[in-house]
Amino acid sequence: MNSKKVIINFIWKFMERTGVQIANLIIQMVLARLLVPEDFAAVAIVTVFISIANIFVQSGLGTALIQSKDVTEEDYSTVFYTSLSISVLMVTIIFIMAPFIANFYDMPILVKLIRCQSLIILTGSFNTVQQAVLSREMKFKKNFFACIIGCVLSGLVSIICAFKGLGIWSIIILNVLNNLIYSIVLWMLVDWRPKLIFSIKSMKKMFSFGWKLLAANLVSTVYDNLRTLIIGKVYPATQLAYYNRADVVSSSLMNGITGSISAVMLPVLSQSQDCIEDIKKMLKKTFQINCFVCVPMMFGLAAVAEDLIVVLFSETWKPAGIFLSIICLGYAFYPMHSANLQAIYAVGRSDIVLKLEIIKRVTGFALIIVSIPFGIYAMTFSIVLMSLLATIINAAPNNKLLNYSLFEQVKDIWPYFFISGVMALVVFLVGKNIHFNIIINLFIEVIVGVILYVILCVIFKPYAYKYVLNLIKKK
Repeated sequence: MNSKKVIINFIWKFMERTGVQIANLIIQMVLARLLVPEDFAAVAIVTVFISIANIFVQSGLGTALIQSKDVTEEDYSTVFYTSLSISVLMVTIIFIMAPFIANFYDMPILVKLIRCQSLIILTGSFNTVQQAVLSREMKFKKNFFACIIGCVLSGLVSIICAFKGLGIWSIIILNVLNNLIYSIVLWMLVDWRPKLIFSIKSMKKMFSFGWKLLAANLVSTVYDNLRTLIIGKVYPATQLAYYNRADVVSSSLMNGITGSISAVMLPVLSQSQDCIEDIKKMLKKTFQINCFVCVPMMFGLAAVAEDLIVVLFSETWKPAGIFLSIICLGYAFYPMHSANLQAIYAVGRSDIVLKLEIIKRVTGFALIIVSIPFGIYAMTFSIVLMSLLATIINAAPNNKLLNYSLFEQVKDIWPYFFISGVMALVVFLVGKNIHFNIIINLFIEVIVGVILYVILCVIFKPYAYKYVLNLIKKK
């Protein structure tokens, strides 16, 4: 697969991720001014359980389709019917469990909220294969349109509902309608329909790879949402709301970048799975480009967190600033996590991924439990410590699989952390010593950060900077 095609598809995937994240952020900004923090706290709890149930439907088999070298119509149809069947089972379980969840959190309204949002699980089962088809054929342009249409239309309806006084239901409508519209548009754009075929042999082939990935994603999702569940139970609802808003902002930006790269790199790396040297070269390049963009973004965001939160969501949400600063420092290591795992997926070693996820989540769970007595900020800071440990754990297998050691990886990415750290420190100090309107303050901080980062890149000339500069010059 030539570099031009990879870059074009990355651009479409990047536009999809960032476009959706920006649109969603605007929607959240409006809703945050119309609803109270407690509404977002309740929906955050609901979303955790729906996300966990959705893992059984959309993880594993879909990725198995992308990773496989040769896929037949039997494979596609078998995965479709399997996903649909699992989704019905998951919705049934959610309906039964809803009252128990509501009683545990002492929030009676959770019963109706969870049951309504469980419709996402059903709609999701209809696009598992379509997403795999687009990824295999590298047609991310279609997925871009489906995502944007779903996000914008559902957002408009949600905002209208909030203005009409529907309160917390505005958020549920946003989530359900977004997934429904996305599935309908994707179904219209992708030229694939299930046939009346179901193959046990095909199921076994897909499941042999997919079950390990499903288990890994399940462990990962439960762990990633564990803080939300604990904060929702132990601390006031407003604290969960502040933590949730901070996580939404940081994860939106990070997933927009790394998610775009990962979605494109998995099919690319999978096509080179028989040539370890090619995968290593691609991984090194992915590492550095990821860090070139993501690390300064996360460090800079940590430096301006409080001002940004106030500008985005209003003064009411100002306490979320400290959460955002801490979470962003943890996300700065995410590019290394993601790239290492994509390489392991590409060589077909989902068994290793499962082992890594178990090791990381057991370690992370222990850190969370230990941090609880020290308060909510200590619990949040455990994200940073765990992110650093996860970087080391994820890198370990590629020492043997790709001859790409942790030391070599650190050598490749340390300039971006150093440059970004200097930039963030200067931005933080500037922010503490200027006293204009908060929007002007934020604007000055961002401009200072961007200019300083470019100057430092010109001075130190890291690989990704030179690579991007060469691409621009060629055009």
